[in-house]
Amino acid sequence: MTAEQEWSEVQVRALDGRSTVVKLPLGASVRDLKAALRTSFLPAQVSPSFHLFLKGAKLRLDAEIGSLAIGDGDFIVLVPFTRTPQQHFSVSTASQDQGHCPPKQPEVSSAANSAWQDIMDDLSAMPASPQSDAASKDFYSSCDPCSGRFTEDMKAGQISTSGSSRKRRKTCKENGNGSPQMVSSSEANGTAEKHNISKKSGVAKSAAMLCHDMQPLKPAEMVEHLKQGLGKEGQIVHIQEISSREASFTELPCNLSEAMREALKSIGISRLYSHQSQAITSSISGRHIVVATSTSSGKSLCYNIPVLECLSQDLMACALYIFPMKALAQDQLRTLIKLKNASHIDVDVKIYDGDTPREDRLWIRDNARLLITNPDMLHVSILPYHGQFQRILSNLRYIVIDEAHSYKGAFGCHTALIIRRLKRICSNVYGSCPTFIFCTATSANPCEHVMELANLDEVELIQNDGSPCGSKYFLLWNPSLPMTEGRSKASSVHRRSSSIVEVSYLFSEMVQHGLRCIAFCKSRKLCELVLAYTREILQETAKELVDSICVYRAGYIAEDRRKIEADLFGGKLHGVAATNALELGIDVGHIDATLHLGFPGSIASLWQQAGRSGRRAKQSLAIYVAFEGPLDQYFMKFPHKLFGRSIEHCQVDSHNLKVLEQHLPCAAYEHPLCVQYDECYFGSSLDSVMTTLKDKGYIINNRAGPFSSSMWNYIGPEKSPSQAVSIRAIEQDRYKVIDKLNSRLLEEIEESKAFFQVYEGAVYMHQGANYLVEELDLASRTAFCRKADLKYYTKTRDYTDINVLGGEFAYLPTSICRTNRVKTTAQANDCTVTTKWFGFYRISKSSNTISDSFELNLPPYSFTSQAVWVRIPHSVKMTVEESKLEFRGGSHAASHALLNIVPLHMMCSASDLGTECANPHESRGIPDRILLYDRHPGGIGIASQAQMLFEELLLAALEVVSTCNCTSAVGCPNCIQSLTCSEYNEVLDKEAAILILKGVIDYERSYFEAEDASQRSC
Repeated sequence: MTAEQEWSEVQVRALDGRSTVVKLPLGASVRDLKAALRTSFLPAQVSPSFHLFLKGAKLRLDAEIGSLAIGDGDFIVLVPFTRTPQQHFSVSTASQDQGHCPPKQPEVSSAANSAWQDIMDDLSAMPASPQSDAASKDFYSSCDPCSGRFTEDMKAGQISTSGSSRKRRKTCKENGNGSPQMVSSSEANGTAEKHNISKKSGVAKSAAMLCHDMQPLKPAEMVEHLKQGLGKEGQIVHIQEISSREASFTELPCNLSEAMREALKSIGISRLYSHQSQAITSSISGRHIVVATSTSSGKSLCYNIPVLECLSQDLMACALYIFPMKALAQDQLRTLIKLKNASHIDVDVKIYDGDTPREDRLWIRDNARLLITNPDMLHVSILPYHGQFQRILSNLRYIVIDEAHSYKGAFGCHTALIIRRLKRICSNVYGSCPTFIFCTATSANPCEHVMELANLDEVELIQNDGSPCGSKYFLLWNPSLPMTEGRSKASSVHRRSSSIVEVSYLFSEMVQHGLRCIAFCKSRKLCELVLAYTREILQETAKELVDSICVYRAGYIAEDRRKIEADLFGGKLHGVAATNALELGIDVGHIDATLHLGFPGSIASLWQQAGRSGRRAKQSLAIYVAFEGPLDQYFMKFPHKLFGRSIEHCQVDSHNLKVLEQHLPCAAYEHPLCVQYDECYFGSSLDSVMTTLKDKGYIINNRAGPFSSSMWNYIGPEKSPSQAVSIRAIEQDRYKVIDKLNSRLLEEIEESKAFFQVYEGAVYMHQGANYLVEELDLASRTAFCRKADLKYYTKTRDYTDINVLGGEFAYLPTSICRTNRVKTTAQANDCTVTTKWFGFYRISKSSNTISDSFELNLPPYSFTSQAVWVRIPHSVKMTVEESKLEFRGGSHAASHALLNIVPLHMMCSASDLGTECANPHESRGIPDRILLYDRHPGGIGIASQAQMLFEELLLAALEVVSTCNCTSAVGCPNCIQSLTCSEYNEVLDKEAAILILKGVIDYERSYFEAEDASQRSC
């Protein structure tokens, strides 16, 4: 053997995080290691009485270093203890332990306890030593942590719950779900209160605090129950009681046929709500309508009745239903079939979307009279091949567009052009002129929105809601402040308890007491965490209900989503943790309560989500649980700002030139373009955009046929141009997540989101279960994982750069924007948006603290877009810093202010734009600029529009911030907080933002004044 082979390097870590490496011969013992540490390692010198642990098990003094199963990255933990001279207990023989109660232990500092728990959580996550390794078994102390023998190590009940080996798990007391629960000596002897402590996450509270009752409660009773129990520490900061509303009924419209009347009566409908009757009468009369009433107000009858009535009267008539989601199509199909069967109308109703089997599509095209589809299928399959749908399009009487409020921003912009292409084909090719029926959630501008969406001159608004509405209790829940961080009283910082844990307790309460519930979460991972924690709580309080809850979110395969929908509708499931995928009107049966983890991003979304509960005039409950960020805390402090805030406008820019340039080749492919006939569909910019497309080689003038001088045909490079236009920026490249145990496909994740969830070492969650990602194959875009019982979760370390063409520090403007309206040095340039993942943290579930960090080497994800930006002069930066203000917080806040006012000046949504948000832990250099970038790959022209208005936007932003009455340094949602901030509105400085905005405006003015003076002197 060589010298290098005869020696071993051992890493030892103390509870305070300090570590050392000791080099010892392979034949040295643990006793030798302890002696070496006492001479060279300060923590061992300060506390000479200590034990050494490896993977959660105490090492025997005579164990040889060379035989320990120490893997790469493993370390030994040094745990100090204080000897009690009056009663000294040996742990060498079993006989000395029997029949004795352990002594009362000396106090251990809270910092040591916290560090110990963190390290043991980290150790428990490491892979266990192979069971076949007989040698390694001998080195670990035969003392079982469950027996209470480590009385010298720590106080009773503070021993780690983690055991790496299966042998140690089996000796632990089972806590009911197969996971180990450690028992102190006093507990074993029945002298201490038993605790239901979750060893997976530290979620569950003591038995005295947990509710084990399963008595059914009504929403009002639940409010009182929460006041006296879970919320008794003052978490309920506001209760908004929303009054009930009586139904307003009318008789069935006289213009309905007798067959339809009998059909409605057969399914229990003898009269209609007033808004239903008005909508049916108007649409049968041929008027375009928009129904803007509350969630669960029976809007589907507003279009199903007139459509089926028309199709029963005219055996050639057809109708087209357009839904934004495939799940809504499935939902509506069930409703339609029920009404169709009751009316005995012989109408073939079929879904035609991406899930429709290809072998069925020919029959559907030839026979269906009511076609249910979505904008995507209309765009890529129906319109380009409209000749195959000639029978339907030439007899089209109605076009129904449900959930119209979802068509906004870039998606709404694309959909508006698709509807124009549809109307053009119907009119110019097939001679049909269908009636439009829109249904939408309550919004600020429903009529104007749908008129712009479908290019209609007149639409009748129906918004006097005649449906009944039960009373609703809307609670604002702010987690209490029991947590402190810091090692001394002077340095301690009060932190609120985890919002995720709080909403999990609330979720379990709802399910236990018979209230069917949806817990809305803003991200997929939050859904999975809430499910895992809630199941953990139910394991202690109502074990039979553990499987009655699940997650519903995007990413799951279609079969899984359909099963969840059916189980929820059928009552098999009592609750789901869901993203906004359940925000739209998918019928999942009666829901009693909704939980909202954090503000969802808009007032409209909050009310849409809360509206999912309380159907059929029943009383309901909604609870908004706040995060610790400024936005949520603002609403907790000023509830009237939330409940008095008006619902946002839905904005659609159908004249966006960049989007028009994408859709005109599609329109030319479907039917030759003609300025004379098509300007009414595509606007006054049609001629100029066609000239651009001609120059790019996409269209050509057909001089051979009649009207040749004005007809333009498609000759572009794509076989079907619609295939090259993504209307939702849906990514084609996805990563598959495979369970290694059974090769089951768990999920497909978009490439832009994949590395936030799957990488080697990541904890991936699926239906509340933890999976450890063991392999990531970049070539095949596949992540392989296995189920694992882990006491930590993982979080990526990443950043996003916006690199403007010419370099991110290229401040000098290459061109100046001068129009009759405005002068500005702001630039609109192409940019690259790049996200890089450079590492990840392991975070202990029990303490929510970082236990370890690891590096990652993953490819970045980039897309090209457009940005508008202006330089912040150095003199302005100096002024801010001389005022002892935070410059990064000021530039971040100024960017937010600009972002917040853009939708008031342009036809776009706030979610269409992003900015450079300051990360509180970021130390990299960031350009001194105010920047907005287009979130859509390729851009949709928003940056260029913003450049033309930039001076106006700066002035408006300054006015908003400087006149806002809020007194907080971090502002409020009315001025510098953004609903879409990727960094949760951290690092904001209102006063600095005012100085920056003023400084940039003054610089702009002086720049052009000096330039004008120079030109006059020439």
